[in-house]
Amino acid sequence: MPSAPTQRQAGGERVLGWDLLRGLCALSVALYHLLYWQELASLHTLGSYGVYLFFILSGASLAYTYAGKMRSPGQVANFLLTRWMRLAPLYIVLCLVFVAFLSLRNGALVDQLALRFSLNFSFAFGFYDPVVWALLIGGWSLGIEFIYYLVFPLLLAVAPRVVWSVLLALALAVLQWCWVYRTAGSDAGYAASAVAYHQAPAFAAYFFGGCLIGYWRRMRELKIAQQSGVLAWLLMACLLLWLNPARAGDELTGIRGALLFCACFAVVFTSGQVAVGSGLAPLARWLGDITYGCYLLHPMFFFGFVWFVWPHLGMMDITQAPLAVRLAMVAAVLILSCTTAAASERWLEAPLRRWGKRLMRPAAVPRELAYKDDAKISS
Repeated sequence: MPSAPTQRQAGGERVLGWDLLRGLCALSVALYHLLYWQELASLHTLGSYGVYLFFILSGASLAYTYAGKMRSPGQVANFLLTRWMRLAPLYIVLCLVFVAFLSLRNGALVDQLALRFSLNFSFAFGFYDPVVWALLIGGWSLGIEFIYYLVFPLLLAVAPRVVWSVLLALALAVLQWCWVYRTAGSDAGYAASAVAYHQAPAFAAYFFGGCLIGYWRRMRELKIAQQSGVLAWLLMACLLLWLNPARAGDELTGIRGALLFCACFAVVFTSGQVAVGSGLAPLARWLGDITYGCYLLHPMFFFGFVWFVWPHLGMMDITQAPLAVRLAMVAAVLILSCTTAAASERWLEAPLRRWGKRLMRPAAVPRELAYKDDAKISS
Protein backbone atom coordinates (compact mmCIF):
# COMPACT_ATOMS: atom_id res chain seq x y z
CA MET A 1 0.00 0.00 0.00
CA PRO A 2 2.39 2.51 -1.30
CA SER A 3 0.62 5.73 -0.98
CA ALA A 4 2.87 8.10 0.92
CA PRO A 5 3.63 11.39 -0.79
CA THR A 6 7.02 12.60 -1.84
CA GLN A 7 8.64 13.60 1.43
CA ARG A 8 11.12 16.44 1.89
CA GLN A 9 13.65 17.17 4.55
CA ALA A 10 14.01 20.54 6.19
CA GLY A 11 16.55 21.55 3.55
CA GLY A 12 14.11 20.78 0.73
CA GLU A 13 15.43 17.30 -0.08
CA ARG A 14 13.44 14.11 -0.02
CA VAL A 15 14.02 11.41 2.59
CA LEU A 16 15.67 9.27 -0.05
CA GLY A 17 16.20 6.23 2.14
CA TRP A 18 12.43 5.90 2.53
CA ASP A 19 11.89 6.50 -1.17
CA LEU A 20 14.32 3.72 -2.04
CA LEU A 21 12.84 1.25 0.44
CA ARG A 22 9.31 2.10 -0.69
CA GLY A 23 10.20 1.33 -4.29
CA LEU A 24 11.89 -1.93 -3.34
CA CYS A 25 8.73 -2.95 -1.47
CA ALA A 26 6.57 -2.26 -4.53
CA LEU A 27 8.88 -4.36 -6.68
CA SER A 28 8.89 -7.17 -4.11
CA VAL A 29 5.08 -7.28 -3.97
CA ALA A 30 4.90 -7.29 -7.77
CA LEU A 31 7.54 -10.03 -7.96
CA TYR A 32 5.64 -12.11 -5.38
CA HIS A 33 2.42 -11.86 -7.41
CA LEU A 34 3.98 -12.58 -10.78
CA LEU A 35 5.85 -15.62 -9.50
CA TYR A 36 2.83 -16.92 -7.58
CA TRP A 37 0.30 -16.41 -10.39
CA GLN A 38 2.52 -18.40 -12.76
CA GLU A 39 3.29 -21.10 -10.17
CA LEU A 40 6.99 -20.34 -10.29
CA ALA A 41 7.48 -19.71 -6.55
CA SER A 42 5.52 -18.86 -3.40
CA LEU A 43 7.50 -16.14 -1.66
CA HIS A 44 4.88 -15.38 0.98
CA THR A 45 7.17 -13.16 3.03
CA LEU A 46 7.69 -10.77 0.10
CA GLY A 47 3.95 -10.31 -0.32
CA SER A 48 3.04 -10.00 3.35
CA TYR A 49 5.94 -7.92 4.63
CA GLY A 50 6.16 -5.80 1.51
CA VAL A 51 2.71 -4.52 2.47
CA TYR A 52 3.57 -4.30 6.18
CA LEU A 53 6.56 -2.13 5.29
CA PHE A 54 4.27 0.10 3.23
CA PHE A 55 2.15 0.78 6.31
CA ILE A 56 5.20 1.64 8.42
CA LEU A 57 6.60 3.86 5.69
CA SER A 58 3.24 5.59 5.28
CA GLY A 59 2.99 6.39 8.99
CA ALA A 60 6.64 7.51 9.09
CA SER A 61 6.34 9.75 6.03
CA LEU A 62 3.14 11.38 7.22
CA ALA A 63 4.39 12.04 10.74
CA TYR A 64 7.64 13.43 9.37
CA THR A 65 5.78 15.75 7.00
CA TYR A 66 2.88 16.89 9.18
CA ALA A 67 4.49 17.19 12.62
CA GLY A 68 3.41 20.58 13.96
CA LYS A 69 0.98 21.17 11.09
CA MET A 70 -2.28 19.71 12.43
CA ARG A 71 -3.45 22.50 14.71
CA SER A 72 -6.88 23.35 13.31
CA PRO A 73 -9.89 21.62 11.75
CA GLY A 74 -9.05 23.34 8.48
CA GLN A 75 -5.59 21.80 8.43
CA VAL A 76 -7.06 18.37 9.14
CA ALA A 77 -9.58 18.77 6.31
CA ASN A 78 -6.78 19.93 4.03
CA PHE A 79 -4.75 16.87 4.97
CA LEU A 80 -7.58 14.45 4.18
CA LEU A 81 -8.33 16.10 0.85
CA THR A 82 -4.63 16.04 -0.04
CA ARG A 83 -4.44 12.35 0.79
CA TRP A 84 -7.51 11.61 -1.32
CA MET A 85 -5.97 13.53 -4.22
CA ARG A 86 -2.81 11.45 -3.81
CA LEU A 87 -4.64 8.12 -4.06
CA ALA A 88 -7.69 8.76 -6.20
CA PRO A 89 -6.66 9.78 -9.76
CA LEU A 90 -4.77 6.66 -10.82
CA TYR A 91 -6.93 4.39 -8.68
CA ILE A 92 -10.18 5.62 -10.26
CA VAL A 93 -8.81 5.31 -13.81
CA LEU A 94 -7.64 1.75 -13.16
CA CYS A 95 -10.93 0.80 -11.49
CA LEU A 96 -12.77 1.80 -14.67
CA VAL A 97 -10.30 -0.13 -16.83
CA PHE A 98 -10.43 -3.24 -14.65
CA VAL A 99 -14.23 -3.24 -14.57
CA ALA A 100 -14.11 -3.16 -18.37
CA PHE A 101 -11.66 -6.10 -18.30
CA LEU A 102 -13.93 -8.11 -16.03
CA SER A 103 -17.05 -7.30 -18.05
CA LEU A 104 -15.41 -8.36 -21.32
CA ARG A 105 -14.06 -11.54 -19.79
CA ASN A 106 -17.26 -12.57 -17.99
CA GLY A 107 -19.76 -11.25 -20.53
CA ALA A 108 -21.63 -9.30 -17.85
CA LEU A 109 -21.17 -6.24 -15.68
CA VAL A 110 -19.71 -6.58 -12.21
CA ASP A 111 -22.46 -7.06 -9.63
CA GLN A 112 -23.51 -4.09 -7.45
CA LEU A 113 -21.39 -1.84 -9.64
CA ALA A 114 -22.80 1.49 -8.47
CA LEU A 115 -22.18 0.57 -4.83
CA ARG A 116 -18.68 -0.68 -5.62
CA PHE A 117 -17.81 2.50 -7.48
CA SER A 118 -19.01 4.70 -4.62
CA LEU A 119 -17.09 2.68 -2.03
CA ASN A 120 -13.92 2.56 -4.11
CA PHE A 121 -13.86 6.16 -5.27
CA SER A 122 -14.25 7.31 -1.66
CA PHE A 123 -12.06 4.50 -0.19
CA ALA A 124 -14.86 3.82 2.29
CA PHE A 125 -14.60 0.08 1.55
CA GLY A 126 -11.82 -0.06 4.15
CA PHE A 127 -14.42 -0.12 6.90
CA TYR A 128 -15.87 -3.48 5.93
CA ASP A 129 -14.20 -6.45 4.21
CA PRO A 130 -11.75 -4.50 2.00
CA VAL A 131 -10.71 -7.66 0.13
CA VAL A 132 -14.32 -8.26 -0.95
CA TRP A 133 -15.20 -4.70 -1.98
CA ALA A 134 -11.95 -3.38 -3.46
CA LEU A 135 -12.16 -3.42 -7.25
CA LEU A 136 -8.42 -3.62 -7.84
CA ILE A 137 -6.06 -6.40 -6.83
CA GLY A 138 -4.11 -4.98 -3.90
CA GLY A 139 -6.61 -2.17 -3.53
CA TRP A 140 -7.77 -3.52 -0.17
CA SER A 141 -4.74 -1.91 1.50
CA LEU A 142 -5.75 1.56 0.32
CA GLY A 143 -9.11 1.30 2.07
CA ILE A 144 -7.36 0.39 5.30
CA GLU A 145 -4.84 3.16 4.70
CA PHE A 146 -7.65 5.70 4.46
CA ILE A 147 -9.02 4.60 7.82
CA TYR A 148 -5.61 5.38 9.28
CA TYR A 149 -5.69 8.81 7.61
CA LEU A 150 -8.91 9.59 9.48
CA VAL A 151 -7.31 8.87 12.86
CA PHE A 152 -3.85 10.16 11.93
CA PRO A 153 -4.34 13.63 13.52
CA LEU A 154 -5.02 11.91 16.85
CA LEU A 155 -2.02 9.60 16.47
CA LEU A 156 0.19 12.56 15.63
CA ALA A 157 -0.99 14.36 18.75
CA VAL A 158 0.01 11.33 20.85
CA ALA A 159 3.47 10.92 19.29
CA PRO A 160 5.28 13.65 21.32
CA ARG A 161 3.96 12.25 24.61
CA VAL A 162 6.38 9.46 25.46
CA VAL A 163 4.31 7.59 28.04
CA TRP A 164 1.10 7.74 26.05
CA SER A 165 2.81 6.81 22.78
CA VAL A 166 4.45 3.76 24.39
CA LEU A 167 1.16 2.64 25.92
CA LEU A 168 -0.70 3.09 22.64
CA ALA A 169 2.01 1.27 20.68
CA LEU A 170 1.84 -1.67 23.10
CA ALA A 171 -1.96 -1.75 22.99
CA LEU A 172 -2.00 -1.74 19.19
CA ALA A 173 0.70 -4.43 19.05
CA VAL A 174 -1.38 -6.67 21.33
CA LEU A 175 -4.50 -5.96 19.26
CA GLN A 176 -2.65 -6.74 16.05
CA TRP A 177 -1.13 -9.99 17.32
CA CYS A 178 -4.47 -11.17 18.71
CA TRP A 179 -6.16 -10.37 15.40
CA VAL A 180 -3.50 -12.19 13.37
CA TYR A 181 -3.62 -15.30 15.56
CA ARG A 182 -7.42 -15.44 15.56
CA THR A 183 -7.59 -15.16 11.76
CA ALA A 184 -4.50 -16.09 9.72
CA GLY A 185 -3.12 -18.21 12.55
CA SER A 186 -6.35 -20.07 13.31
CA ASP A 187 -7.00 -23.77 12.66
CA ALA A 188 -9.08 -22.79 9.62
CA GLY A 189 -5.92 -21.65 7.89
CA TYR A 190 -4.84 -18.52 6.06
CA ALA A 191 -6.86 -19.03 2.89
CA ALA A 192 -10.16 -19.56 4.73
CA SER A 193 -9.47 -16.57 7.01
CA ALA A 194 -8.14 -14.12 4.43
CA VAL A 195 -11.21 -11.86 4.42
CA ALA A 196 -11.34 -11.74 8.22
CA TYR A 197 -7.60 -11.11 8.45
CA HIS A 198 -7.39 -8.19 6.00
CA GLN A 199 -8.94 -5.58 8.27
CA ALA A 200 -7.59 -2.42 9.91
CA PRO A 201 -6.62 -4.03 13.28
CA ALA A 202 -4.19 -6.41 11.52
CA PHE A 203 -1.93 -3.52 10.50
CA ALA A 204 -2.54 -0.86 13.16
CA ALA A 205 0.68 -1.36 15.12
CA TYR A 206 2.72 -1.03 11.95
CA PHE A 207 1.16 2.30 10.99
CA PHE A 208 1.45 3.86 14.44
CA GLY A 209 4.97 2.51 14.90
CA GLY A 210 5.80 4.22 11.62
CA CYS A 211 4.32 7.46 12.98
CA LEU A 212 6.70 7.29 15.94
CA ILE A 213 9.68 6.65 13.64
CA GLY A 214 8.69 9.59 11.44
CA TYR A 215 8.18 11.93 14.38
CA TRP A 216 11.55 10.97 15.86
CA ARG A 217 13.17 11.46 12.43
CA ARG A 218 11.75 14.99 12.32
CA MET A 219 13.29 15.69 15.71
CA ARG A 220 16.72 14.21 15.00
CA GLU A 221 18.76 13.13 11.99
CA LEU A 222 21.60 10.66 12.59
CA LYS A 223 23.05 10.61 9.04
CA ILE A 224 23.93 6.93 8.88
CA ALA A 225 26.48 6.05 6.19
CA GLN A 226 25.04 4.91 2.87
CA GLN A 227 26.95 1.62 3.10
CA SER A 228 25.09 0.82 6.32
CA GLY A 229 21.80 1.46 4.58
CA VAL A 230 22.68 -0.82 1.68
CA LEU A 231 23.67 -3.49 4.19
CA ALA A 232 20.34 -3.07 6.02
CA TRP A 233 18.36 -3.47 2.78
CA LEU A 234 20.34 -6.55 1.77
CA LEU A 235 19.95 -8.11 5.22
CA MET A 236 16.20 -7.47 5.14
CA ALA A 237 15.93 -9.15 1.74
CA CYS A 238 17.97 -12.14 2.94
CA LEU A 239 15.87 -12.43 6.10
CA LEU A 240 12.62 -12.41 4.10
CA LEU A 241 13.88 -15.14 1.79
CA TRP A 242 15.39 -17.22 4.61
CA LEU A 243 12.23 -17.13 6.72
CA ASN A 244 9.82 -17.74 3.86
CA PRO A 245 7.50 -20.60 4.92
CA ALA A 246 6.07 -23.40 2.81
CA ARG A 247 2.51 -22.52 3.84
CA ALA A 248 0.92 -19.11 3.41
CA GLY A 249 0.20 -17.37 6.71
CA ASP A 250 2.97 -19.04 8.69
CA GLU A 251 5.20 -16.02 8.05
CA LEU A 252 2.90 -13.99 10.32
CA THR A 253 3.07 -16.08 13.50
CA GLY A 254 5.52 -17.66 15.92
CA ILE A 255 9.20 -16.72 16.14
CA ARG A 256 9.28 -16.12 12.40
CA GLY A 257 6.55 -13.49 12.72
CA ALA A 258 8.17 -11.85 15.76
CA LEU A 259 11.57 -11.58 14.05
CA LEU A 260 10.14 -10.09 10.88
CA PHE A 261 7.92 -7.72 12.89
CA CYS A 262 11.00 -6.25 14.58
CA ALA A 263 13.05 -6.30 11.38
CA CYS A 264 10.46 -4.20 9.55
CA PHE A 265 10.71 -1.38 12.08
CA ALA A 266 14.50 -1.61 12.16
CA VAL A 267 14.89 -1.29 8.41
CA VAL A 268 12.45 1.64 8.17
CA PHE A 269 14.21 3.46 11.01
CA THR A 270 17.61 2.88 9.40
CA SER A 271 16.37 3.86 5.94
CA GLY A 272 15.09 7.17 7.25
CA GLN A 273 18.49 8.01 8.69
CA VAL A 274 20.65 6.95 5.75
CA ALA A 275 22.59 9.74 4.05
CA VAL A 276 21.96 8.68 0.46
CA GLY A 277 24.81 9.85 -1.77
CA SER A 278 24.55 11.60 -5.13
CA GLY A 279 25.27 8.36 -7.00
CA LEU A 280 22.27 6.53 -5.52
CA ALA A 281 19.96 9.55 -5.22
CA PRO A 282 18.48 9.45 -8.77
CA LEU A 283 17.56 5.78 -8.35
CA ALA A 284 15.99 6.48 -4.95
CA ARG A 285 13.90 9.33 -6.38
CA TRP A 286 12.80 7.22 -9.32
CA LEU A 287 11.83 4.29 -7.07
CA GLY A 288 9.85 6.65 -4.86
CA ASP A 289 8.03 8.07 -7.88
CA ILE A 290 7.03 4.72 -9.40
CA THR A 291 5.99 2.97 -6.16
CA TYR A 292 2.26 3.64 -6.21
CA GLY A 293 1.84 3.08 -9.92
CA CYS A 294 3.86 -0.13 -9.95
CA TYR A 295 1.80 -1.50 -7.07
CA LEU A 296 -1.49 -0.91 -8.90
CA LEU A 297 -0.42 -1.50 -12.51
CA HIS A 298 1.33 -4.85 -12.48
CA PRO A 299 -1.91 -6.89 -12.06
CA MET A 300 -3.49 -4.88 -14.90
CA PHE A 301 -0.72 -5.73 -17.34
CA PHE A 302 -0.50 -9.37 -16.27
CA PHE A 303 -4.19 -10.20 -16.41
CA GLY A 304 -4.80 -8.00 -19.44
CA PHE A 305 -2.26 -10.10 -21.31
CA VAL A 306 -3.29 -13.48 -19.88
CA TRP A 307 -7.01 -12.91 -20.40
CA PHE A 308 -7.05 -11.19 -23.80
CA VAL A 309 -3.78 -11.76 -25.65
CA TRP A 310 -2.40 -15.11 -24.54
CA PRO A 311 -5.48 -17.18 -25.61
CA HIS A 312 -5.32 -15.75 -29.15
CA LEU A 313 -1.73 -16.92 -29.47
CA GLY A 314 -2.96 -20.52 -29.27
CA MET A 315 -0.84 -21.18 -26.19
CA MET A 316 -1.46 -23.49 -23.27
CA ASP A 317 -2.31 -22.17 -19.78
CA ILE A 318 0.35 -19.69 -18.69
CA THR A 319 1.26 -21.88 -15.72
CA GLN A 320 2.18 -24.66 -18.15
CA ALA A 321 4.33 -22.49 -20.40
CA PRO A 322 8.10 -23.10 -20.56
CA LEU A 323 10.14 -21.62 -17.74
CA ALA A 324 11.85 -19.11 -20.04
CA VAL A 325 8.48 -17.80 -21.23
CA ARG A 326 7.18 -17.34 -17.71
CA LEU A 327 10.36 -15.59 -16.60
CA ALA A 328 10.11 -13.33 -19.65
CA MET A 329 6.55 -12.53 -18.56
CA VAL A 330 7.82 -11.49 -15.13
CA ALA A 331 10.45 -9.21 -16.65
CA ALA A 332 8.09 -7.71 -19.22
CA VAL A 333 5.35 -6.91 -16.70
CA LEU A 334 7.81 -5.35 -14.27
CA ILE A 335 9.32 -3.17 -17.00
CA LEU A 336 5.91 -2.10 -18.32
CA SER A 337 4.62 -1.41 -14.81
CA CYS A 338 7.61 0.72 -13.84
CA THR A 339 7.72 2.75 -17.06
CA THR A 340 3.96 3.33 -17.08
CA ALA A 341 4.06 4.27 -13.40
CA ALA A 342 6.77 6.85 -14.10
CA ALA A 343 4.68 8.29 -16.94
CA SER A 344 1.57 8.36 -14.76
CA GLU A 345 3.40 10.17 -11.97
CA ARG A 346 4.79 12.75 -14.37
CA TRP A 347 1.78 13.46 -16.57
CA LEU A 348 -1.28 12.46 -14.51
CA GLU A 349 -0.77 12.25 -10.76
CA ALA A 350 1.72 15.06 -10.10
CA PRO A 351 -0.15 17.64 -12.25
CA LEU A 352 -3.45 16.77 -10.56
CA ARG A 353 -1.85 17.07 -7.12
CA ARG A 354 -0.48 20.50 -8.01
CA TRP A 355 -3.89 21.54 -9.31
CA GLY A 356 -5.53 20.32 -6.11
CA LYS A 357 -3.07 22.26 -3.96
CA ARG A 358 -3.82 25.44 -5.89
CA LEU A 359 -7.53 24.94 -5.28
CA MET A 360 -6.97 24.39 -1.55
CA ARG A 361 -4.77 27.47 -1.16
CA PRO A 362 -6.85 30.34 0.32
CA ALA A 363 -7.31 32.79 -2.55
CA ALA A 364 -7.77 35.75 -0.24
CA VAL A 365 -4.42 35.31 1.48
CA PRO A 366 -1.46 36.99 -0.25
CA ARG A 367 1.37 34.61 -1.11
CA GLU A 368 3.81 36.40 1.21
CA LEU A 369 1.48 36.05 4.20
CA ALA A 370 0.72 32.44 3.36
CA TYR A 371 4.45 31.69 3.27
CA LYS A 372 4.95 33.36 6.64
CA ASP A 373 2.08 31.41 8.16
CA ASP A 374 3.50 28.14 6.82
CA ALA A 375 6.91 28.97 8.21
CA LYS A 376 5.40 29.79 11.60
CA ILE A 377 3.45 26.54 11.70
CA SER A 378 6.47 24.43 10.81
CA SER A 379 8.85 26.13 13.24
